[in-house]
Amino acid sequence: MPELPELEVLKENLNQLIVGKRIADLRIIKPYIQKTLLPDDLIGQRVAAVTRRGKYIEIALERHRIVVHLMLSGRFKMRPKEKGPFKSSAAFVEFNNGNTLHLVEEAKLKRMSMWILPKDKGADDIKELGPEPLSDEFTIDRLVKLLSGSRERLKNFLLNQRNVAGIGNAYADEICWQTGLSPFKQAGKLTSEEVARLHGAIRKTLIEAFKETRRLTGNKLEIDESRPFMAVHRRKGEPCPRCGTRVQWVSTTTRDTFYCPRCQPPVTHPLSRPVRSRR
Repeated sequence: MPELPELEVLKENLNQLIVGKRIADLRIIKPYIQKTLLPDDLIGQRVAAVTRRGKYIEIALERHRIVVHLMLSGRFKMRPKEKGPFKSSAAFVEFNNGNTLHLVEEAKLKRMSMWILPKDKGADDIKELGPEPLSDEFTIDRLVKLLSGSRERLKNFLLNQRNVAGIGNAYADEICWQTGLSPFKQAGKLTSEEVARLHGAIRKTLIEAFKETRRLTGNKLEIDESRPFMAVHRRKGEPCPRCGTRVQWVSTTTRDTFYCPRCQPPVTHPLSRPVRSRR
């Protein structure tokens, strides 16, 4: 799943490709993607900007805003109009220069979504979202308030978009490792020193990942999600870059968690029964 660093690169690349272009057509091919009605006056509107809020990409038009959530396997692809849609195209936007932006999803479980809203509405009107972790408002004091009284495990706290917007499973693993804390530690019990470390780790991890993703992806819309720069995520059995201990893996029905058992001191797991590492 693309997360904040990948989506930030995608936003930049979309800005280069479609800002200033006018919409010549918009077609819904697979109805599941459509979450709002298509306005009658969409055709002819110019793209003013492409922005990102959390995991949502927002295409600002003159009178409307197209909001897209890619979920696990949604992607953007650009191709000339004459080549027609991809087999996996769920919708497409045709521009006046003859290029077409396709919203594609190849997974069996279709979850990609698109909303077309008035221009003064956006992702925050679709879902309650926390602060952007790289914004000026995301201070240590703000993080302290968000953590206060939380009964969530640290990783779940990071994944909760109402707490912090844009972090997903991969970067939550990396942030916990960077902080040196167990992903299963109760978030509301962090000390002042641990909160400061967490705040610094969030920003460091995401900034470095953005730079690496930008380097790997270039100006393409197909974002490189191989993430070879990651320390622990999907590194089961490999040596921890910091201490050399083998990275462990815990799997639940919803996600996999990767961590270093030495760098991230274990805590009693809060679930009703132990979660065992798979070998």
